[in-house]
Amino acid sequence: MAPDVILEIDHISPVKDGGNDNILNLITSCFDCNRGKGARKLSDNQTLKKQQEQLKLINEKREQLKLLVQWKEELDAFENEQLEIIEDLFSESTGHHFSEHGKIRIKNTIKRYGFEETLECTKISIAQYYNGSNESIEKTFDFINRICATRQKQELNPWLYKTKYIEGIIRNRFGIFNHKRLKHALEELVVSEDDYEDVKNIACDARNWTEFWTWINETYGTEY
Repeated sequence: MAPDVILEIDHISPVKDGGNDNILNLITSCFDCNRGKGARKLSDNQTLKKQQEQLKLINEKREQLKLLVQWKEELDAFENEQLEIIEDLFSESTGHHFSEHGKIRIKNTIKRYGFEETLECTKISIAQYYNGSNESIEKTFDFINRICATRQKQELNPWLYKTKYIEGIIRNRFGIFNHKRLKHALEELVVSEDDYEDVKNIACDARNWTEFWTWINETYGTEY
């Protein structure tokens, strides 16, 4: 592929020698070639060679454009095939198809998390949230992306699920607690099975948030 250049209009027979602006006397030429030729007349061989080179360049660009269009069409078809597989799974289980907006959301989920992961999370969401009611259909759909995001976080931090379990204990037992401070502390503390068991026991034994937080700081000797 030839590099991009700025082309100028060049006269085959120079204006100095009586050449006019008739289309038959014009040819495109790059800046350097035009300046290098100056007022000299292009020979027939030179003209033919330049025209052949330009025609070759045009054909190359035309082929590249065709390949680009073909690639885009095949990519769109491939993405639609992936979408159809997931939609068929969802439809077979719930009896409902995706809306146009829903299709866009699923395509974005596939792009972000991959087809296989999106398909797996669709299965998980259907199993966990669809109960046959119309209300559960929307919830099942919404949780596909959420499950993908959660699984990705768990992969990066395998203890995330267990910290969520401890957080659930505290929420159910105390009601009022500092969510931001708790999240930060759990991410720092729970990095092994022993850590998990220790913090979980404190959460189960403490009578309120203040007592839990005091025991955490006394046990680990750190003020979070």
